[in-house]
Amino acid sequence: MARFIIAASALPGHVSPLLGIAHHLVGCGHDVVVHTGSLFREKAEATGAGFVPFRSEVDFDYRRIYERFPGYRDTQGAQAQMLFGLRHFVCDAMPGQKAGLEEILSGFPADAILVDTMYVGTWPMLLGPRGARPMVVTVGVIPLAATSVDTAFFGSGMPPSSTPEGRARNIAMHRSMQALCAGMQQEFNDRLAAIGCPPLPEFMLDSFVVLPDLYLQLTGESFEYPRSDLPETVRFVGPLLAPPTKTFDPPDWWAELDSGRPVVLVTQGTLANEDFSHLIGPTLAGLAGEETLVVATTGGPPVEAIPVPIPLNARAERFVPYDRLLPKVDVLVTNGGYGSVNHALSLGVPLVVAGESEEKPEIAARVAWAGAGIDLRTGQPRPEQVRDAVGTVLSDPRYRRRARAVQADFARHDARREIAAILDDLVSGQEQRRASA
Repeated sequence: MARFIIAASALPGHVSPLLGIAHHLVGCGHDVVVHTGSLFREKAEATGAGFVPFRSEVDFDYRRIYERFPGYRDTQGAQAQMLFGLRHFVCDAMPGQKAGLEEILSGFPADAILVDTMYVGTWPMLLGPRGARPMVVTVGVIPLAATSVDTAFFGSGMPPSSTPEGRARNIAMHRSMQALCAGMQQEFNDRLAAIGCPPLPEFMLDSFVVLPDLYLQLTGESFEYPRSDLPETVRFVGPLLAPPTKTFDPPDWWAELDSGRPVVLVTQGTLANEDFSHLIGPTLAGLAGEETLVVATTGGPPVEAIPVPIPLNARAERFVPYDRLLPKVDVLVTNGGYGSVNHALSLGVPLVVAGESEEKPEIAARVAWAGAGIDLRTGQPRPEQVRDAVGTVLSDPRYRRRARAVQADFARHDARREIAAILDDLVSGQEQRRASA
């Protein structure tokens, strides 16, 4: 039996996959402690793991994110939002995260620590002596952000290119953006210096990927840009889907999903769902009167928050389990959450993506690059844009074929089993090194 700490940034899309790992490791007989925001205590304890909440200085409710970080609301553009998030959600949290981990480790000598992409409480130990820390594994819950000669700068939403001209473009973009991000890089280094650590040896976005012992990307290779210079730490383990729901009380309209009409699901996820006029409203308006059944899920807020009348061909709910609903869906219209996009593709469901915040333009761009859907290249499409894109995806079989090709690639993986096997190998190797030292 091994001991694992699982630490996750307190956002649903970051916590949920790691709780899936926690549940599987507990089922394998391992001793697991989950460390994340107190809001997730009940879900964490339901995995059978122990739970230690974040320290108060880094423990906040994502549903009130604009209250804690009022400047975030006024930050425009994906790259500006990404830098805001790196500064306030990531860099500023490092000392509190580090302290929380140290408190757990003082009474729970873990064999390995698993963290999500944006959790940096492990960085100080990763920059210190190797023998003084457990193994550290990062789980990639967003698209791979590693710098590459074959890809444009992360956040640009531009497709990859490995032609001589494309590589020249990529190198120029990386130099330009790293220069623009020099201040942010310095903030990370200042934080590290304040707690007695050396500076980052790599650009900050690369550090997320290359500092840990391994970086496990939660998708298949068919849904990530090919890189000739892929870091050696990266392993693709396939998408990590939520366990099947054990109980389900279907809404009274459930039988309509089998009426023969194309089914379109629209969602804004669980974070960027404060204003449904961005995507749910335009989708309902654009598809009103069409020969489709539209299902809108709000991700938590009341249905009454939807700013347009619910058309006769639409149904709206706060939440419907994806494992029950997505197999009946013909097109997913989404703002580009990584988990929901990977879930749809795991079932061969093509997409229409309208994402412009955080890393969502990168997810949308990968959908278009994979040929599995349409990137609207805006987070606030007009109703006719959604209508035309949905019509195109439904009428052109190439999107469904490409989505099914990605599905076939995903089916080669069993993320839970692969991750558990990788961790077993890491822990065994560590024990052997200690025995021979």
